[in-house]
Amino acid sequence: MKFSVVTPCYNYRQYLGAALESVLDQVAECPAGLQVEHIVIDGGSTDGTVDILGSFESQVLEKELDGVYAFRWVSEPDRGQSDAINKGLRIATGDVVCWLNADERYVPGALAKVARVFHETPSADVIYGEPVFTDKADKVIKEKKDHRFDRNILLYYGCYITSCCTFWRRRILDEGHYLDESYRATMDYEYYVRLMHLGYNFLFLPVTIASFIWHDQNVSTVFADVRRAERLQVQRQYGVSMPFFKQTPTCVLDGLAKVFKLKRGFMTLPRRICCR
Repeated sequence: MKFSVVTPCYNYRQYLGAALESVLDQVAECPAGLQVEHIVIDGGSTDGTVDILGSFESQVLEKELDGVYAFRWVSEPDRGQSDAINKGLRIATGDVVCWLNADERYVPGALAKVARVFHETPSADVIYGEPVFTDKADKVIKEKKDHRFDRNILLYYGCYITSCCTFWRRRILDEGHYLDESYRATMDYEYYVRLMHLGYNFLFLPVTIASFIWHDQNVSTVFADVRRAERLQVQRQYGVSMPFFKQTPTCVLDGLAKVFKLKRGFMTLPRRICCR
């Protein structure tokens, strides 16, 4: 099984090296048949990111990993993160595709675990696992525990599925489903809700897949207001409609978010207790 990992990047030199190494490490002692293609789409960085990419490419060539691991990158202006990810997805050749941001890292053996579940579960179109959150010094801040897929929690609570821990079969791309580039902060949320709405099957894998570095430039921090506005937009498009209202009132959607936050709390409780 071949994985295509797309990494969008712009002026993230301080984090990128660890992300690159974490993908390369997936082929160390890998099971027979696992292949990894890593595609980095840089938006024209000016902080030395291109030097990191060039140096890493040279190191990869020296390792002679033909047939097991391939690395390619491009640096050019883009229209934002969604555009960069779509660029990578359009040239991806893997059986399974995903994206890993430049400030995220896979844990050892992550892709092998995902490959095994895809192989054992042909009905699964999308598989998602769990992340850990770390600080810049790689100290774990929080271990995020999730639960089996729940349509209403995803739609009304919000995007509990973490993008760096999510993988989908390439047939989803072959059927024309890419990120909506009009979304600046919740492109992952809109994508997952859309795939759910189209009938694709989601499967939860209860293992840690990746780590996410928490810092003051995270999209979720910088674009907090945009995230809220885009979440409401998705919920109004795919959620309940109300008679006599042109769109579902914000107060109703906020109320539903609180209800399904409680449900999510109950669903994650067993894992949070047993993993203490």
